Amino acid sequence: MDTTTLIDRVKITLEQVGTDCPLEEMMDLCPDLTWNQMFLAIDDLSRRGEVQVTIEGNNVLTVVVSFQNTKNTELLKLVQSIISAN
Repeated sequence: MDTTTLIDRVKITLEQVGTDCPLEEMMDLCPDLTWNQMFLAIDDLSRRGEVQVTIEGNNVLTVVVSFQNTKNTELLKLVQSIISAN
């Protein structure tokens, strides 16, 4: 699986789950992915501001989806493509 497909797979799964999901649960929801693949995808999404990773009091890593940033990024790309077309 290429990196873009991998990231899209994790992003879609997160959006279906809702606003947040423990990392261990994400591994259960994507059994075809290795821990390294999951980490790579979440790291990329985090760097783009589409998710945040938090640590709960009991050392549980939780991935929090930032729908607002995702929508803003998509809107920005749309505006940029319109500007570059003109």
